[in-house]
Amino acid sequence: MPHPRSLTQTPAADLDWSRPETPIATGFNDIYFSADGGLEETRAVFLQGCHLPESWLGQSVFTIAELGFGSGLNFLATWQMWDTHRKAGQRLHFVSFEKFPFDHTQLARALTAWPELTPYSERLIAAWPGRVRGLHRLEFEGLTLTLIHDDVIAGVEQVDGLRANAWFLDGFSPSGNPAMWSLDVMQRIAKCSAPFARAATFSVAGHVRAALSEAGFTVRKMPGFGQKRHRLEAQLESAADGILPKIDRALIVGAGIAGRSLARSLDLRGIAFDIIDDRNHPAASGNPAALVKPRFDLQDRPESRFFLAAYLHALRAYPEDAILDQGVRQLPKTEKDVARFEKLVAQAALGPKHMSWSDGGLDIHSALVVDPSRIFHGFEIRKESYDSTRARDDYSHVFLAAGYGLREIAPDLHLRLSRGQLSWAHPISKRPIAYGGYAINLDGATLVGATHDRLDDRDPFVLRAEDDQKNFDALSKVINQNVSALGKASRASVRVTSRDTLPILANFNQRTWAMTGLGSRGFTFAPLLAEALVAHICGEVGPLDKQVRALFSDPARLA
Repeated sequence: MPHPRSLTQTPAADLDWSRPETPIATGFNDIYFSADGGLEETRAVFLQGCHLPESWLGQSVFTIAELGFGSGLNFLATWQMWDTHRKAGQRLHFVSFEKFPFDHTQLARALTAWPELTPYSERLIAAWPGRVRGLHRLEFEGLTLTLIHDDVIAGVEQVDGLRANAWFLDGFSPSGNPAMWSLDVMQRIAKCSAPFARAATFSVAGHVRAALSEAGFTVRKMPGFGQKRHRLEAQLESAADGILPKIDRALIVGAGIAGRSLARSLDLRGIAFDIIDDRNHPAASGNPAALVKPRFDLQDRPESRFFLAAYLHALRAYPEDAILDQGVRQLPKTEKDVARFEKLVAQAALGPKHMSWSDGGLDIHSALVVDPSRIFHGFEIRKESYDSTRARDDYSHVFLAAGYGLREIAPDLHLRLSRGQLSWAHPISKRPIAYGGYAINLDGATLVGATHDRLDDRDPFVLRAEDDQKNFDALSKVINQNVSALGKASRASVRVTSRDTLPILANFNQRTWAMTGLGSRGFTFAPLLAEALVAHICGEVGPLDKQVRALFSDPARLA
């Protein structure tokens, strides 16, 4: 059995900057964009080659896929054209594969060549995930960029729901990077294409034309750009295509972070919805503050990549006015924790700017403390009982995101429920700390939490003095100083987890879905999971590895 691979960053892009006008990929002996005018070449070869903007006229959702993100020039040129030509309500998906992504410094340096694109490049650089492995979802107004940082074969196998209307084939030259232009790759992109999808490339090599033709594309040589005499345009002759499901009007059951994240994803698509919340089921999302920090795994597995992607997505998703503090210090409880944290820093799967080890603790510099009441809060929420949820036939889709309330309205999910009580103490540390529990300073007091107990026959929402003491004792042991209670009301709520601690995206009958099992990571996982669920139902490109979404939706996990 092979030894598990450590989760690290992707290989670095090895760049030669000896030509001031364009970086050279040393390993492929090829340039990233043309010295004759890279932006004009992009417009001629790819935008014109895929008949844009004409091809997206009249399309409510249009998807472009690209082999070779490189410096992002093709994406930025497309974004500029999209801004100029899109109609109200139209949405663009741009999906791009890159095995050797730039780091932030390389990307910023390369894009200084195109001052015309500065308004777009600045936003891309600000959202850039760096060299973190896996899938990444970047959202801009009317446009969604899905990046796959992996080998092209592995990457195409990961993307969920890809049905591209256009392909930009922009790998390095076939002579230096033959794997990118193989028949296997062309057949895979044909399977991931919408009917009559177009493809464009600068290469007119005979084996490239043959591979496209054998994969089902009709290929034409066209006049080239600059010193190249020709370029290629291709169109798929046919492709299987199912009828996309449609959400006419949705009901979201539960107004915690899961429900609000679903509302955000529906709203991005202009889909009508209502949200209901039951006063009898207080959600953990009603706490005064919440942590957004990554769930770490030392091994490179699809779900481990999801943990990182969800964390980065949450950092980008939350509005600035919801952020109370940044940076969390994770304290080890055992020597085993120390060794694990040091390995995490050494492997640097998120990159060095996110984490460091100092003075016996793990500093997660990018982690957030957020105010749940300010997150995705611009929606009307009706106070209504969950009792009659399944009988609502006035909605095309119902999303169950009610946390503890699912115990009654979706008993088949076999959820694990645990009670958590938060307590208030006199100020301890200026910095937010985590240690299995957490301590956060708010308005001259420290929020301490939370207990983690299985439900018993008592009301889980009734406060218990002994649980406040549990919180104070646990914190006192970690920081080695006395923690004293503050006369301020505690709060109790119920966590919901699955038996394997992974999230649940359950499908009951094509009309009713559940998003739950987020445990104590709701504010890290919910935005990306909601986007994955809504994109899947709408037949759009999803932000999860298809293997991961299938795992989260697998009925066998819930039996």
